[in-house]
Amino acid sequence: MIIKKCNGCGSILQDNDANLAGYTPKLIDAVICQRCFRIKHYNELPKIVASNEDYLQVINAVVKRKALMVFIVDIFNFKATFNDLLIEKLKNKDVILVINKVDLLPKSSNLAKITEWASNQCAKKGFKVLAIGVTSAKKGSYIDELIKAIDLARKERDVYFIGCANVGKSSIINALLRRTTSANLDLITTSIIPGTTLKEIRVPYFIDNQALVDTPGLINEKDILNQLFPTSYRTIIPSSEIRPVTFQMLDGNSLFIAGLACLSFTIPSKLSVTVYCARSLYLHRCKTSRVEELFNNQLGLLLIPPTKEELEALSYTEEEFKINGKKTLWFSGFGFIIINGKCNIRLKRIVNTEVYITDAIIG
Repeated sequence: MIIKKCNGCGSILQDNDANLAGYTPKLIDAVICQRCFRIKHYNELPKIVASNEDYLQVINAVVKRKALMVFIVDIFNFKATFNDLLIEKLKNKDVILVINKVDLLPKSSNLAKITEWASNQCAKKGFKVLAIGVTSAKKGSYIDELIKAIDLARKERDVYFIGCANVGKSSIINALLRRTTSANLDLITTSIIPGTTLKEIRVPYFIDNQALVDTPGLINEKDILNQLFPTSYRTIIPSSEIRPVTFQMLDGNSLFIAGLACLSFTIPSKLSVTVYCARSLYLHRCKTSRVEELFNNQLGLLLIPPTKEELEALSYTEEEFKINGKKTLWFSGFGFIIINGKCNIRLKRIVNTEVYITDAIIG
């Protein structure tokens, strides 16, 4: 019996059970499964996704192989996707770090400075990489530079694309194939749902018979996407260049980022706060004295997401931060803010989401 794998998600094709990965009613002629067909042609959200148990089986096998690793992170979600588990797995391997989705940043952003900032983040982790680059898989930007870096570092080895879910591993491989082959359609299935790629997908590519290899993505359980319904994803995930919004905050001011988080400020003087998030997320500045009123009366209405239905399974927690200087406050899954000044922040956020502070990445 010949075993065939789905070109879109890597699952073994089968015609026995429509509820399992790889199902297709036309097994003999199929090159992709029914799930991938419906994602590609009907933009349907996948019901079957990879788990972290699946991922760990793959990554533990991958790191034992003699290969070049391309570690993909998301510029919009850098701190969460520059993942400690993956860094530990990839230490002592030949790694190219690629910062994807730079098309989301304002065109005025200094990409050289962002690369330098990423290099500093690597140094703090003791994580040595061969090179650091930027890309936009969506726009095809800097793909030629990535190809050159891979060619220089590969040394007749396979190239594995590693990273968290939704950083764009499959999209980057598709962009590479469109740039260097006659392919004009995406070979590998992509979706906004984490866990779309289910198994390794090996794409023969190099003249020495080595391949580009896509892998499932590690799912960050603290990402906001894992707390909400897929119907809210398109509101949260930016699809075009972000337009930063700057607020001049005063002592006793608060800032809502939809209903996902609220920051209340105690500051000695006026403070500049710049928000980088999807244009579709509602931002609202108010007096801190009104925060509880708005949470009680507008959550799920004016302050969405989360929707009323999502709120039934959610709860909120509070924590405090002290900021002194120019810092980036990262929200896992929906953006970041740049704070320039000295302040105390009381942050109200959804339970099982994460917030990180780093030196300022922009500005």
